[in-house]
Amino acid sequence: MTRKNHRFLVLGLVVTFICFPSETEGENIAKTFLNHDVHAFVLKEIGKVPPAPENGSAIIVDCELNIDSFDSINEANMDFTVGIFLHLYWHDERYIQWIMKSSSHKVSFDHKSMEKLWLPDIYFPNEKEARLHSVFVPNKMLSANLGGNVSYTARVSLKLNCPMQLKNYPFDRQTCSIEMESFSLSEKSLKLRWMATGEHRPVVKNEDVELPQFTITNVNIRNESRTRRDRSGHSCLIADIILERRIKYYIVQMYIPSMFVVFLSWMSFWLNVGAVPGRISLGVLTVLTMVTQSSGVNASLPRVSYTKAIDVWMSTCLLFVFAALIEFAVANVLSRRDLNRGFRLKDIPILPRISTKKKKTKSAEVVIGENGEMKLNPATDPTLSRSMNRTPGHIQAMYLDVASRFLFPFLFAMFNVFYWTHYL
Repeated sequence: MTRKNHRFLVLGLVVTFICFPSETEGENIAKTFLNHDVHAFVLKEIGKVPPAPENGSAIIVDCELNIDSFDSINEANMDFTVGIFLHLYWHDERYIQWIMKSSSHKVSFDHKSMEKLWLPDIYFPNEKEARLHSVFVPNKMLSANLGGNVSYTARVSLKLNCPMQLKNYPFDRQTCSIEMESFSLSEKSLKLRWMATGEHRPVVKNEDVELPQFTITNVNIRNESRTRRDRSGHSCLIADIILERRIKYYIVQMYIPSMFVVFLSWMSFWLNVGAVPGRISLGVLTVLTMVTQSSGVNASLPRVSYTKAIDVWMSTCLLFVFAALIEFAVANVLSRRDLNRGFRLKDIPILPRISTKKKKTKSAEVVIGENGEMKLNPATDPTLSRSMNRTPGHIQAMYLDVASRFLFPFLFAMFNVFYWTHYL
């Protein structure tokens, strides 16, 4: 066969393939045009008009929630951030006649077509911020099958209000809710309900969801009817997420350090009564440390008018530390009580034996009162310094320190028993 004949043969095959496509390809082309017509008819004939169920009953919208992420819980602002997949299902017989004309049993619509179709006007009453994900396209889809069942799915991030009761903080359990409600249609026109089929739960949590400070113990669902400004009831769905706070972090970061500060303040009872600088420094340091710890604990919490469990602990620890400082002040006063008692020159037998040359004393060694009463400084008089430990006041101060060594730990242990028994 010549080269010219080869060219004619190839040209004939190309023309045949273009002008007379295969049966499968022809069917695909027909399906494409047919589906395009169905989309056009649906957008034109249905549009934004809500479905009209038989007998004038309300539109039933079944709901499902998939909790994809639980980002944060803010006690100061009393809110939480959650990412969800929202699934809505309802029945619209108007889709049946148009889908029957298509080549498939299901028709899907892109996000641009969805803007021209009716969707349930769902909103979140306790929402502070909401965002529909749009990378790379808006994360939402709408589809309808041959039976007239319509499904809508959207991926949404929400920051929701969560009123918290912090009386038992940090041993508290909180309930944060996801609320959904129809905005414009009353429950006579649109009714929301949770979709539950067999063992399938309408609210499902992603197994990878993990919170650093809380544990999700359960998710409870309920339905409500709420009256709005138009004085008509609106159908509302609520998913209550039960959160239990993890206590290990607070034990390590709050309770153990404050407990050690209290123990440190008790070291003052083992120091000598005369070690004034050391005992004062230890007492002031422990008091300031407890005040700083208490301020740090409440920095991340709202300013509530009631007392929290952590406030009871911090206040009691501060009370014990301050009491240790007061104990030293009392012990010091007792130890010095007998040293400053006045005496007269005639009461001191050693003075007459002192020669006239030695009667001159420094002003810091002898103090003469208005009534002629003289007092000697114990720090400069060796006689009084040696006898100081034998005064009744010093002995009483020692007894006070010894009693405090046992009394303070006993009272603190009793407080711990009552505290942990009450809050745990």
